[in-house]
Amino acid sequence: MTEPGSPHGAHDASAIPRGANDVDADEPLIHRDALALAEQSAGIGVWSIDLRTGLVRGTAQFFRIMGLSPASGPVPVEALRALRHPDDQARVLAGFRNAVDGGTDAYEMEYRIVRPDGTIRWIFGRGRVVRDALGAPVRYSGVDLDITDRKASEAALAAAKEALEQMNVVLEQRVRERTAALETEAQRRAQAEARLHQAQKMEAVGQLTGGLAHDFNNILQVIGGNLELATRLLAHAGGDAPTREKLIDALGKAERASRSARDLVQRMLAFSRLQNLASTTFDVNALIVGMGDMIRRTLGETIEVEIACSPGVWPTRADRNQLETALLNLVVNARDAMPEGGRLTIRTANAVIDRPDDGGVQTGEYVTLDVTDTGCGIPPELLARVFEPFFTTKDTGKGSGLGLSMVYGFVAQSGGYVRIASEPGRGTSVRILLPRSRDIPSREAAGHEPAQRESMPRARAGETVLLVEDNDEVRRFGVLALEELGYRVVQAPDGQVALQMLASGELSRVDLLFTDVVLPRGMSGPALAAQFRARQPRMPALFTSGYTPTSIAGQSELASDARLLAKPYRIESLAAAVRYAIDAGSTATA
Repeated sequence: MTEPGSPHGAHDASAIPRGANDVDADEPLIHRDALALAEQSAGIGVWSIDLRTGLVRGTAQFFRIMGLSPASGPVPVEALRALRHPDDQARVLAGFRNAVDGGTDAYEMEYRIVRPDGTIRWIFGRGRVVRDALGAPVRYSGVDLDITDRKASEAALAAAKEALEQMNVVLEQRVRERTAALETEAQRRAQAEARLHQAQKMEAVGQLTGGLAHDFNNILQVIGGNLELATRLLAHAGGDAPTREKLIDALGKAERASRSARDLVQRMLAFSRLQNLASTTFDVNALIVGMGDMIRRTLGETIEVEIACSPGVWPTRADRNQLETALLNLVVNARDAMPEGGRLTIRTANAVIDRPDDGGVQTGEYVTLDVTDTGCGIPPELLARVFEPFFTTKDTGKGSGLGLSMVYGFVAQSGGYVRIASEPGRGTSVRILLPRSRDIPSREAAGHEPAQRESMPRARAGETVLLVEDNDEVRRFGVLALEELGYRVVQAPDGQVALQMLASGELSRVDLLFTDVVLPRGMSGPALAAQFRARQPRMPALFTSGYTPTSIAGQSELASDARLLAKPYRIESLAAAVRYAIDAGSTATA
């Protein structure tokens, strides 16, 4: 029931118009029963307020809706007002007054009641003001409908709608997150593929470079060895002394050029991670401090040098000389990037990598060495290529393109990583990460006078060397060099020929098998040595190769303790290696 207003003055009852919904106790019983049945079926309660007396009359269904006894007679309007929910009372009263005072007469509203038993019900009330001939309100009649179930359904629907909207929000958020994750994953995969492609390219270039280095070593063996041999022969030859001196000088220059080429090959092998490393455990801080003066002289007066070594830096295990060379390469690159002067900073620190980073650095403990300059920097499109051999950003003739590739190969072969960051116009920073060593750093020998050079050991009477080498020029030089040292030399181009010579009895006495590791026709040097030892257990073997021990370790049967003379070698190295191999073999089999 909607909120009634204050009762108006008394009027003659006969003058009050009667509405269709007014309840009259004098109506015929059949009408009342039919009306009651219809009201109960529809859940509608009919009511009427006498604005003169303030009494409310209603049908049985109306009182049921209100939670009162259906037998209730007229009740004061205050009793029904008291049932309205406190939060809705003011709203209902304001709406009623607007209908009465505003002249709209019709009025409907939804509101709550609190029944006497404490239950809360939702009511839809619709009423109309009845006025007398003078327009004064005398009665307010209408209907009430219990819409609690409908409101519950609407609330459930609203809740479901809100939940659905929330689900949509969550779903959209998850879609955005998943999309972002997929984009991140796609970017990560693209970066990983780029790194893999770069690594594969570097590996392929490394293999190519290693193969080239092997071939160059054979060539340099012939060139350098024959130059050395010619110099030695010419020094003991007669003839015009000035002319002889000029020839010796020319040969010396050619030999020095050959050594420079050999050093170039070593740098190629460094990039290929195939060089021989003399690894020791040492203190990086001490190494850098010891190089301080050399670094400053290299950079000159226009470049300020800052050496910031963190205290307590862990020891690392690597080739100390190679790290010095790598650092000098970085210093020279920095100098060339700062022709007008600048600042070079060298820092050391400890680093703990908890998880692999995007650059492929694996978890572990590392010693870091940073070399940072304020030079011209490197454009982004060139930065990914700086570690490739023979690639350089310097002007023609100012760099071989092997400095950074040597650094890259040496650090990788030492189990570490190299990272570079650069910004054009602001400088470049190169970081070397070397694994931490738990060993105690070795003390570097210092203050010793260089050992006096001994004369080359020579052959003893009747000693014979079997030389097996597939490269004709290298084999010819080997024969000449060994004969110069006093050995009788028997030669073979491969293992099969050497075995045929052994089977024919041609090799009545052989004191040493001197063989290349890699031979043609399906038999390697180590396999040939095994065949000889099966027939002559006392036969010592000396191996040689243009490849390094690192590169051939997994590609042949060469034992880790086998004696190996790396190409290109000098005659004095050959003399010492052959003498040692024969003497050691004789001692072992005595």
